[in-house]
Amino acid sequence: MIDVKFKPWINDLPEYIPGKTLEEIKEKYNLEEVYKLASNENIFGPCQEVLRYIRNNTDYINYYPDSDCRKIRKKIGSKYNISTDKIIIGNGTDQIIEMICDSFIDAGRNAVIADPTFLIYEKSTLKCGGETIKVPLSNFKQDVESMVKSITNETCLFFLTNPHNPIGTNIASDELEYALKKVNKNILIVLDEAYYEYLPEEEKVNTLGYLSKYKNVVILRTFSKIYGLAGLRIGYGIADSEIISGLNRIRLPFNVNSVSQKAAVIALENEWYVEEIRDKICNEKEKFYSTFKKEGIDFIKSYSNFILIKTGRESKNIVEDLLKSGFIVRPGENIGIPGYTRVTISLPKINEKFLSTFVKIFNKYYK
Repeated sequence: MIDVKFKPWINDLPEYIPGKTLEEIKEKYNLEEVYKLASNENIFGPCQEVLRYIRNNTDYINYYPDSDCRKIRKKIGSKYNISTDKIIIGNGTDQIIEMICDSFIDAGRNAVIADPTFLIYEKSTLKCGGETIKVPLSNFKQDVESMVKSITNETCLFFLTNPHNPIGTNIASDELEYALKKVNKNILIVLDEAYYEYLPEEEKVNTLGYLSKYKNVVILRTFSKIYGLAGLRIGYGIADSEIISGLNRIRLPFNVNSVSQKAAVIALENEWYVEEIRDKICNEKEKFYSTFKKEGIDFIKSYSNFILIKTGRESKNIVEDLLKSGFIVRPGENIGIPGYTRVTISLPKINEKFLSTFVKIFNKYYK
C-alpha cells in the first residue's frame, strides 16, 4: 500500500473501457490476422495527401507548435464563414469537453445527459465535483423533451450528441429547436457532432445557423472520425466569441501538436474525400442491413459508421467467439447497452468476412 492519498472522489469516477488492441488479441488467441471493429475509427484512413504530408514533414518537430492553432482555425473559419475568435482547437473534442466542464461545473451544479451516452460527459462533470442527471433513451433515441424537463435550478450544462454515441440514432431538427427554445439561456447547450459528416445530406441540421440567435450553444466536431485522424487527436469547438475566450483562458498552451494541425488543414483542403468515405460507409451499411434482415437478426439503424446488433443473452459468448475469429468488437455492456454488440463498418473485404463469421456464430447460439 502507498502512503500518498488520492482525492477520495477519484475512486468513484466511472472507468472508460477502450477497445482491445490488435497486438493484444493476436497474442492471446495466437492469430496472424486481426480486425479492429470496436472504436469507430475510419478504417479507410485519411486521404493520400494527408498521409504524404505526415510521412515527409517531420523536420520541425523539435519546435513547439503554434499554441493558437492559427492556420487550422483560419481554415475552419473559411469553411464555415465564421470569424476565428469563435473557434477553439483541442487535443480531440474530449479535451474541449473537459475545458467546458472545468469552466462551468463545480460542487452543487449538474449537467443533463442521455443514458447511455459518451462517457466523457459524465467523467468530466464528476471530476469537477458536479453531478449528472441521466435521462434514459426512448426507443434508442435521446429523449430531448424529457431531458429538458429534467433540468433543475442547479443545471449549467446540457449535452446532446448527434448522431448519438454509442447508438448511432439521430436528432431531428424540430427536437433540436425545441431544446434551444426551452433551455434557459444561462445553461450552456453542448451539441457534440463528432459523427456529423456521416449523416445523409437530407438528415443534416444546420446547427451553425443557431449560433447567431442562441449565444448559449457550443458545437463540437472532430477530425478523428470521417477524416481518419483519430491517432493525431484534434477536434474543435465553435461558439460565441465570449465563450471561446473563456475556454481559452484555461486551455493548456501547445495543446495540439504541429503535425496534427497541418494534417487537419490538408484534410479540409480535400473535402472530396469526406463525401467519398460517407458514400462508401453508407453502401457497406446497406450490406449489413440486408444480411441481418435475411437472417432475422435485429439491429438499430445507424446514421454513423457503426451498427448496434442485438445479440441477447449470448452476447458474451458471441463477442468471445468473434475475438477468437480475429474480430474485435465492442460489447454492449461496456457502453451501457447490455444484450447488444457494436461493430464499426470497415473495408468491403473485411465486412464480408465479418458478416460471414458473425452469422455462423450467431446461428450457433440461436438456431
